[in-house]
Amino acid sequence: MQDTKKRRNTGQITLFDVAKYAGVGTMTVSRALRTPERVSDKLRKKIQTAIDDLGYKPNVVASLLASASANRLIAVVTTKICDHSTRILLNSLQTSLAKDGYTTLIIETYHYHKNEAQLINALYSQNLAAIVLFYVENPTIIEKIVHRKTLPIINIGIQSYSCININIQPDDSLAMLMLTEYVIKQGYRHIGLLCANQQYHLFQQRLHGWHRAMLAHHLPTHRIINAAKPASFATGSELLPEMLLNWPELDALICTTDELAGGVLNECHRRHIRVPYQLAVCGFGDSEFSQVCVPPLTTVALPAELMGQHTATLLLKQICPDIDDTETDLSFLIPIIKTRASL
Repeated sequence: MQDTKKRRNTGQITLFDVAKYAGVGTMTVSRALRTPERVSDKLRKKIQTAIDDLGYKPNVVASLLASASANRLIAVVTTKICDHSTRILLNSLQTSLAKDGYTTLIIETYHYHKNEAQLINALYSQNLAAIVLFYVENPTIIEKIVHRKTLPIINIGIQSYSCININIQPDDSLAMLMLTEYVIKQGYRHIGLLCANQQYHLFQQRLHGWHRAMLAHHLPTHRIINAAKPASFATGSELLPEMLLNWPELDALICTTDELAGGVLNECHRRHIRVPYQLAVCGFGDSEFSQVCVPPLTTVALPAELMGQHTATLLLKQICPDIDDTETDLSFLIPIIKTRASL
């Protein structure tokens, strides 16, 4: 016979009683009642049996009060994000977590680069359920956050410490490798790479993928411009003349962002350079712009939205291990080449 805990003055069965009777946590019972699709069939039946046996009736007012004070806040610590794919990933992560009742607090390390202690205090003063490190490049900040680890931590971006619960590394190198090989297979041989100021980790991966593809096909890798300017339309437009001045034989130009490629297209129009007949142009990221520019831009799409959704699933499993076991392997989320008229 299970002991039960009565609500004060009412004698009603509480959520705690149901959890104790079923042999699970109160959060699991709450999840089974609120979002049953996230709890396994076996657990749902077990909880439903406890509810039926005890005659549990949810108290709506108490539920509202409890949800206001529960630790349903997840902090996303990030550097300044300007890349299209990473913005999509972050938005998808937020949306997926919100469906499960979690609020996302975004903290940019850019504002704390001279005061890491203030950032750590701001993090651990909150009643957090978990922390997501999202493309954080500062090893000092990562070390300090992990050192005070008292809750699940997921790292997206640079491979980091083993004491982080889960490391997820989107493969920009593979995406650039696939795009460059696709350009080569179309018959282009005098290929250049246009880079601009972006997160160092992303730049490294994309440069690595380009080098791998070019060297695998015994093609020269010297046609590179890496500008210390924003990866913007204006930068792409400004740098195309320099590319053509240095390498007039150029027949294809790959840009590390769609924005750079958009600027290149604009300058081609201004100079009456026919794309792709005189110069083929490719971007990176499959931004909305890439589909509507003239001509539409060949680019590579990272499965950022799906990655955000699966990251949320992994995170929720760390917070509440009793949720239904779902696919957590991210290896099938491979990049996709978007072939359009610019190539």
